[in-house]
Parts: sequence; C-alpha cells; structure tokens
Amino acid sequence: SPPPAASRVALPTAVIPLNRLSQAKGRLAGALAPEERRELALITAATVVSAARGAGLEVWLLGPDPAELRLVAGADRYLAENARLSGLNAQLGWAIRPLESVVILHADLPLATPDAIRRLLEAAPPGPLAMAAVESGDGGTNAMFLRPAAAFPLAYGRGSLAKHLAAAQEAGLEVAVVAIPELALDLDTPADITTLLASVTGRESEAGRYLAARSGKLR
Repeated sequence: SPPPAASRVALPTAVIPLNRLSQAKGRLAGALAPEERRELALITAATVVSAARGAGLEVWLLGPDPAELRLVAGADRYLAENARLSGLNAQLGWAIRPLESVVILHADLPLATPDAIRRLLEAAPPGPLAMAAVESGDGGTNAMFLRPAAAFPLAYGRGSLAKHLAAAQEAGLEVAVVAIPELALDLDTPADITTLLASVTGRESEAGRYLAARSGKLR
C-alpha cells in the first residue's frame, strides 16, 4: 500500500531518496575509499534533511534499507522502498502519489540551507499546477517542487531537467527554473569536490570539513 498522506497541507512534503550506502557515490571511487564515500553520503543526507526541516517542511527519507535510513537523524518519516517496484523513478512516483505537493531533493547537496529551499518555494508559480526546479551542473534535477505532486511521470537520470520541463508543460503546469547555487552543487565527481572546497562556504560546510580533512588522500 502507498505511504500515508502527509499531515501538513500549507507546505509541501520534502521527499529525499537515499541510495544503499554500499553503492553511494560510485563516481567518486577514484577519489575516496568505500568507507569515506559512505560517510560522505550520510553527511550530505543529514545536511539536506536539516535544511528541509529548517524550512518548515515535513521530511520523508526514502530508501531500500530502513536500518540505513535511520542513520540519518531528523526525518519525520523513514520510508522503505516498495519491493514490487524497480528504479528510482518508480519508487519516487509511488512515494509521492498521496501528496498534494512535494519538494524532491537529492541527498548529496552539501550546501543546502533552509533559506535556499524557501527561495525554491517562493519561485514556484502560484497556481494549482506548478513546477519549480534547480538544475545541476550536468543537466539533472537537484531540487524540484511539484503541485500536484504526481503531475507527471518522473525521469531522473541524465538530462532529467529537460525531460521534467517537457513533461510538466505537456501536463499543463506553469514552470520556473531557478538559479539557487546552494542547491545546484551536488557531489558526483572529483570536480564537484574541487568546486566545493574552492569556496569558504564550501570548506565550512559539514561535507567540506570532512573532505578538507582528507584532501591529502584525494586520489
């Protein structure tokens, strides 16, 4: 059965998918050891959960392993994936189906803040059919507000923002693409780590401090 409907009406629910920690940050395998990638995934997930909670949102953490989900403190609901479904898009589509509106956030946004999430919500068109999104550096969708939540099938993966925009427009939604630097940087590649550590804000983030302490080991 689908997850229960969110208890809050005025604000969207934040849904944050978390991959298995053993598979986290595979593209950083050349820079960080497996245990370091696992720890980084937990640090950034905690940052995103805290930012969403700070913005006043109810937070659902979604993933395949309930025990791993609970390693990230602060979520309102730890939602195990549906065993009958396969793939991120199917799992997210199932999770958000009961919601009136949603903010889907990647779990690897090291600079996420409550203010950044509020700016995403403020940028959303005011009507009943609305989408606002933040693009990642490689054309992905790092953060997306949807009203209604299940307005169209999700298409996370390479080039997802263009696919989401096309689907939203086909479904009759008003759309806004928003430049929010704190939500635009994810940690997928060694170049992303370099970008994070290049700024004072990045170095002072939880992920930045963790990575800076290992900067001599980054391969």
